[in-house]
Amino acid sequence: MPSKEKEFLLEVGTEEIPAWMMEPALEDLRQILETDFASSRLSDPEPPVFQIYGTPRRLVAYCPSLTSRQFDSKYPTQGPPKRVAYDEQGRPTAAAIQFAAKMGVPVEQLEVVLTGKGEYLAYIKSTPGRPTEEVLAEIVPKAVLGIMFPRTMYWEGKAGPHFIRPIRSLLVLYGGRVIPCAVGSVRADRWTFGHRRLGKPRLPVRDFADYRDTLRNNFVLLDPQERRARIVEQIQGLLASEPGFRWKQNEELLDTLVYLTEYPTPLLGAFDPAFLALPEEVLITVMRGHQKYFAVEQANGTLAPRFIAVMNLDADRTEAIRHGNERVLRARFNDARFFWETDAKIRLEDRLEMLKHITFQSKLGSYYDKAQRMSKLAGLLANRIEQQPNRAAVEKAALLAKCDLTTQLVKEFTELQGVVGGLYARREGLPEEIATAIYDHYKPQSMEDSSP
Repeated sequence: MPSKEKEFLLEVGTEEIPAWMMEPALEDLRQILETDFASSRLSDPEPPVFQIYGTPRRLVAYCPSLTSRQFDSKYPTQGPPKRVAYDEQGRPTAAAIQFAAKMGVPVEQLEVVLTGKGEYLAYIKSTPGRPTEEVLAEIVPKAVLGIMFPRTMYWEGKAGPHFIRPIRSLLVLYGGRVIPCAVGSVRADRWTFGHRRLGKPRLPVRDFADYRDTLRNNFVLLDPQERRARIVEQIQGLLASEPGFRWKQNEELLDTLVYLTEYPTPLLGAFDPAFLALPEEVLITVMRGHQKYFAVEQANGTLAPRFIAVMNLDADRTEAIRHGNERVLRARFNDARFFWETDAKIRLEDRLEMLKHITFQSKLGSYYDKAQRMSKLAGLLANRIEQQPNRAAVEKAALLAKCDLTTQLVKEFTELQGVVGGLYARREGLPEEIATAIYDHYKPQSMEDSSP
C-alpha cells in the first residue's frame, strides 16, 4: 500500500475576487479535489482531508498527508461459468483454455468469482499505480478551472482559461517539490506574494508551515477565521475607550469584510450628530449596505454618532483614512437627508397614480393594478380571520404598500422598500397599524428575520 508521508499545497493567485463569491468557491474547490483525488486512486477508501483557505487574492488547498503513489487498480474480466469451464474431475475445459488464451495468461492465473448469477471464471488484471507527482500534474489544472462561478472572464484570448478573475500565479508543491503543470500561460512554481501594499511581491515557499509564516510576515492572514477574530477583537478594543458604546454586530457584513481584506484593521470614525434626526434604518443602511461600516449604538440602544470601518492595512498613522471615510459618509448622509426631505413633499396616497408608470409584469399590468388587487384580496382575507381586524385599515395598508417604489429614497436604497413606506406613513400621521403593516410587509426575508 502506498505510504502517506508527503504534504500537498496549492495556491491560485488572482486579482481580487468579489467577497460574496469566496466561500462558495472555496467549498467547490474542496469538493472537486476530494472527488478527483478519490477517482484518481490517491485515496482509499476515504478521501484525503483538505484544509481550505482564502483571501481576496488567493484560493488555497492544503493536504498534510498524501500517498506517494496511486493505489493499484484491479479490473476483473468475466469468463464462462465454472460448471462449463471445468469438467467433473476439475480439469479445465476448452472454454477455460480459450478464455485464458484470450486474456494472454495461463489457465492457472484465472480465478473463480461469485456473481449474482453464480460462480464464474474470471481474470483479474492488476495495474500498478503511477507516482503521485504525475497524477497531480493532470488533476490540478482541471480542478482549478472546474471551480464554478456565477460569471467568468478570459484574459488570454477566448481560447485561453476562463475564471472569475485573471490568474496571476500558481503555487503547487508536493513534498516540497514543484509539480510541473500550468493554467493557461501561468506555470506552477514555488513563489507566493504578500499584501499588495505592505508585503513583498515575490516570496519563495518550502512547505505549508513556511508558507503560512511567510504570508504572516508580509501582512497576509491566511485563515479567514483568524481575520474574523482580529476584526472582532480590535473593534472591542476601539470601543473600550468609548464608555457605554457597543457595535451593532452583523454576521453578513462581518463575512464580507473577512473576504475583502488580507490584513483587516478596524478604525473608529465619527459623524455629525445632526444626522441622527434621520431614521435609524436609513443611517444603518447607508453605513452597512453602501459603505461596509458597522454602526455603533449607545447603552440605551439608540444610535451613536460613530461608525467602524475596516481597512486592509496595518494602521492609519496619519488618520488620513479615517478622515476620508468620514468625508464619504457625510456626503452619503447628506444625500439621504435630501431624499428624505424631498419625498415628504408628496404623500403616499398621492403616489398611487405614479404607480401606473411602473410595470409590475407585462401581462399583469402596472404596480397600480397590483395594488388594487392586493387591497381587494387583503379585504377578503380580513373577513376570514377570527379576530376580525379593521378591514378598512387592512385594505388601505395593502393599497399603499408599494407606493414607496416611487420615492427617491427607495430608488437610491432599494433594500429599504417597504421600510421607507412604513416610515413615511408614520410621518404623515396615518394610523400606526397601517404604518406597521407597510413597514413589515416584506418580512420575513430570511430564517433569522422577525415575523411581520
